[in-house]
Amino acid sequence: METPFAVYDALSAINVPPEKVRVVVQSMERDMALFATRSQFGALDQHTAGRFDLLHAEMDTFRERFEQIDRRFEQIDRRFEQVDRRFEQMDKRFDIADQRLSEVARHLEQRLSETARQIEQRLTVRLGSFLAVATAVTATLVVLLRGGPVS
Repeated sequence: METPFAVYDALSAINVPPEKVRVVVQSMERDMALFATRSQFGALDQHTAGRFDLLHAEMDTFRERFEQIDRRFEQIDRRFEQVDRRFEQMDKRFDIADQRLSEVARHLEQRLSETARQIEQRLTVRLGSFLAVATAVTATLVVLLRGGPVS
């Protein structure tokens, strides 16, 4: 409140009529009432400082949470790497099983081929024997039916 008195004294010193000095001082008091005081600025400063402290605390909390999330993602990444390694091992096992099955299939194919040849040979021998017997029986029947001697 020192400013209005200083203005009043200054205007009076330069011989401004008292009514006009009073109007100027009252006008200044009204205008200054619109401005904040130092204590109001101090309160505002303390309030905003408290808000910034809260904001920093919340940011720290968010930072910690994001770090926890990052650590969880790192754990998940390691687990996926383990799963990938297991799949690679399974792929190798399946490759080995495929090789073994291929070997078994080739072996079975060879055995079946050999067995088929053996059966074919046996059938050929038996059919040949049957044909020889059938030919002998037919010749015997022809001779008997003609009435000739059987030797």
